[in-house]
Amino acid sequence: MSIVLLQTMEWSKLSWNQSFEKVIPIDLLLPKTGSVYSVNFSKNEDFVEKGTAFILWTPPHSELNGWDDKRPTEILRSYVLKGFLKPVDNTALTYDFKVESRAKLIDYFELADEEYESPLSYIGQPDGTSRMQWKDTGKVLMSKVGDYIYLSGSECETSLEIILSREAEKICVHYSATLHLPTFYDTKITKYYLSNFEQDIFEHLISKAVLIEDNSYKGVLESQVLGAEYW
Repeated sequence: MSIVLLQTMEWSKLSWNQSFEKVIPIDLLLPKTGSVYSVNFSKNEDFVEKGTAFILWTPPHSELNGWDDKRPTEILRSYVLKGFLKPVDNTALTYDFKVESRAKLIDYFELADEEYESPLSYIGQPDGTSRMQWKDTGKVLMSKVGDYIYLSGSECETSLEIILSREAEKICVHYSATLHLPTFYDTKITKYYLSNFEQDIFEHLISKAVLIEDNSYKGVLESQVLGAEYW
C-alpha cells in the first residue's frame, strides 16, 4: 500500500538561525522521537485529519528552495517522520505532532508494497479520455541520486516530482509528488512499475532532461547537512 506524505510543514521555522549555518549536525535539526511539535500545514493539505500521519522532512535548503535547486543529493538526507496528529486549530490547520519514529526517505522505499494503480496524475479531457500531466511538461530537470533518478518539471500550474529506479527493463516509481496550484497536493511513497505507455514517456523525458550537477556534499559527513542558501 502506498504511503501518503504530508509536506507543507516548514520545519526550518523551528530552527531558523541554525538552518543558515554553513554546516550543521543533522540531529540538531531533525525532530526527535518522542517529542511533540506544533506543526502547521498549508491549504494545499487541508485534507489532514487527526491520527497517524507521515510527514516529509528535508534539509533547510531543499525545504526552502526544492530538491531541484542545486542540491538534489539532499534526497539522501531527507526523512519521513511517522507520528500522531492532534488538532489544535482546525481553521489554521495547526496540530500537535508527536514523533513516533523517523527513517530516511529512501529507506521507506523498501517498505512500500507493490501497487498496480498508477500514482501519476491524469487529467480528464472533454472527449472522455485522460491525459498524463508528465507527458506535457516543459523543461525537465534530472539528477542521479545514489541508485535513483530524480526528475522535476511542471505542467500548467502543477509542479511535478518523481523518484525512479531501473530494474532490468522496467522503471519503478518510488516517490511521486503532484503539487497542484492552488489546490491540493498529492505526495506518495509507492512501488509502482510504469506501464509501457508511461515508460515510453519517461524514457523520452529522461533523454531530454537537463542534468543537475551536484557536488555540494563532497567532504561533508553523513551526520551533517549544509545550511540553506536562500534569497
